[in-house]
Amino acid sequence: MPTRILYDAWPLAYAPLSPAAWQLRTLLAAAPDGVEPLLALPTDPQAAPLPDGQPGVYWHSHDRGAWEQRILPRLAAENDVVAIHTCGLGASLLGKAATLVSPAEPPIKSGGGRKPLQAALGRGGLARAAILWPEDMPAPRLPGALHQLPPAAHPSFRPGRPAAPPAGLPEEYVLVLGLDDEAALAALLESWSWASASIGEYYPLLIAPTDGEHANWLAAQLEQHHAGDTVRAAPLLEPQDQAAMLQSSTAVVCAAPPLAWGDPYRAALACAKAIVAQHSAEAESILGPAGYLVPAGDPRAFGAAIITVVVDEKAREGLEGAAEKRAAGWDANEFRVKLGEMYRQIGD
Repeated sequence: MPTRILYDAWPLAYAPLSPAAWQLRTLLAAAPDGVEPLLALPTDPQAAPLPDGQPGVYWHSHDRGAWEQRILPRLAAENDVVAIHTCGLGASLLGKAATLVSPAEPPIKSGGGRKPLQAALGRGGLARAAILWPEDMPAPRLPGALHQLPPAAHPSFRPGRPAAPPAGLPEEYVLVLGLDDEAALAALLESWSWASASIGEYYPLLIAPTDGEHANWLAAQLEQHHAGDTVRAAPLLEPQDQAAMLQSSTAVVCAAPPLAWGDPYRAALACAKAIVAQHSAEAESILGPAGYLVPAGDPRAFGAAIITVVVDEKAREGLEGAAEKRAAGWDANEFRVKLGEMYRQIGD
């Protein structure tokens, strides 16, 4: 009998270009043999950009905390699933269903759409969950039983420029994906001020939103910071065009700390892109020689690194080669096999 897993599809409905949404797509693409995936949808299925052929159950909700604490466990019970698998950073504290967590969200600061009590309950629920963590990152400070899996990225992210890039993009650009932290954005714009005079006219900084709300926030932030003509918000694309936007970029800037799964660091590596990021143990463990890492808190050095990667073709090609080699070591079949083992352990 197939092992039925209920996947939390909240990010597909409300943030379809977010790391959590991409990690969920990665899990679905890697669904092991003998696993029957079922998507839990908080909105009308017609309004959510779902992967083709994925069955789902629907329960309307705009309340992230209620969805996590009450609705997902209810859907799990009603549909006789072995476990809930979420890419959020919270789990039901009192629900009976086993929960697996593939963290693809930053640490909850403002609650991540949850009310304060619900955020606390979600954090407490992690202690009862199985935390799936990539082998190439230091162990996290999270409650719950830690289980390591090989690193992985969605198969859409691969080397090579697309034959037809998405409309509305510059011919060349430096790409930033999914940046939604005000302080990190301000720091990035300060760094860019050191680079824009040299390269901005021909290589603008393109910041891509994850959903409509993020696009509005981004436009307001750029106006507030008087970002200028060399910084642009990318058009809001369909998920199938996100990889093409990344593949078409000149280089990628990762301006926020890395997440465990689904984030721009892994997507850029999988597309063999030169990456500029702030130095941290997590960034170094993921990128290795494929990243141009700059000490945190030095905007001038960060701006100089962006200039180097754009202007110095030899340096850029070296980083691209290192990225392609690093991502080539990821074994999609091993990821699928070990994920299946986790599901079977939960079922047993």
